[in-house]
Amino acid sequence: MKARFVFFLSRRMLRGKAGTARYLRGAVLGIAVSLVPLIVVMEVSTGMIEGITARLLEVGTYHLQVALAPDIPGPRLAALAAAIAAVPDVVAAVPERLGTAMIVSARGASGVSIRFVPPGLFELDKGFRSFVVIREGDAGLDRPDSLLVSSAMAASLGVSSGDTVNVLTTWGENLSGPPRLTPVRVSGIYDTGYQELDAALAYAPLALADRILSPRAARAMIGVKVRDPFGSLTAVARRIAVTAGGDARVAAWREIEYARLSSFRTTKALLLFIMALVVVVACVNVSSSVLMILFERRHDLGILKSVGAGPRALSLSFLLAGFATGLAGTVAGIAAGLLVAVNINEVIVGLEWTINRVLDLASIIQSTFAPSAHPFGAFTLFNSAYYLKSIPVRIMANEVIAAGVAALFLSALAAYLPAARAARTRPLDILRKV
Repeated sequence: MKARFVFFLSRRMLRGKAGTARYLRGAVLGIAVSLVPLIVVMEVSTGMIEGITARLLEVGTYHLQVALAPDIPGPRLAALAAAIAAVPDVVAAVPERLGTAMIVSARGASGVSIRFVPPGLFELDKGFRSFVVIREGDAGLDRPDSLLVSSAMAASLGVSSGDTVNVLTTWGENLSGPPRLTPVRVSGIYDTGYQELDAALAYAPLALADRILSPRAARAMIGVKVRDPFGSLTAVARRIAVTAGGDARVAAWREIEYARLSSFRTTKALLLFIMALVVVVACVNVSSSVLMILFERRHDLGILKSVGAGPRALSLSFLLAGFATGLAGTVAGIAAGLLVAVNINEVIVGLEWTINRVLDLASIIQSTFAPSAHPFGAFTLFNSAYYLKSIPVRIMANEVIAAGVAALFLSALAAYLPAARAARTRPLDILRKV
């Protein structure tokens, strides 16, 4: 009987008189609206971090790096790479030297890091090939004087495929000798879709490093790709270390990119904290809604307590009403948030199109009154040149469930606190104030 009584009171509160139920409907709407940006930020940021990380691993960091002595001979470097490629779970091992230089063209100069890699890098490293697009020329690096530059670098230097540029490098045993100027040919122009990687990075054949780099000015390493880069890399790193020998140091990508990954996680945590505060405020609105219902139904509450309704039953009825309010808002908010998150790329395109049409109209109006004024420029929410071509979305069920459970708990808590206080009030005190 008590359970039926509690459910009956809760249903009456949810349905309410004219004027009372609207408070709870407003609370439902507040929770739903507050959850939408939280879910969108949560899922979109997760997808962006994973997308950027995958691009970094495939075109920059590798899954594992084997650091070697800078003066290791070329044949020894190639032999070690072949031996590491035979280790179980390794899918590619790329011998590489890395050095800094300055590229000088007729139209400008730019400091650059040059990765000296095997000519068949595209065939050797399929992960690299999947993220790199050749805009001009080819990426074979078959000629000993070939150079592959990014689109951003080609634009800053004013060069195209087939042009000749000079590479200025440090030379001398103690890095104190005169610099060496080497003419090379731009064999191709590439684009990875991530300008931070492309801005100051070029590729050249591995054999060219011995001609233009001092051994002490270059870094020798073997970049390793494995089957599961996001799993545990301890076992395969141990096997690679044994194969490479005692002088080699093997580092996993999580160690190499620790600072960048920490920055990503911190940014995501701060965004989620701000969005969570909005959800907390919306859930607290349930408390004010319950207080308004208590105020409007204080006469009914006094009569119920006078005829024997217990404080616990009344508290549970308000708690159940608050929980139902939170449940309705949570379900609606999560559904709407997931819908926006899954279609975030289309949402961004639609917003950009709408804002740019408004700016075009504003430019027309402005030109009427001020013909000499500059028109408004194009508005962009998401610049693919700096990050990704599109935002990858990955729905993390545990994060969504955690957000939903937290919203339900806060809603129930917000409803219980005023209800428990009202349930402890004596009937005579309630009726005296009516």
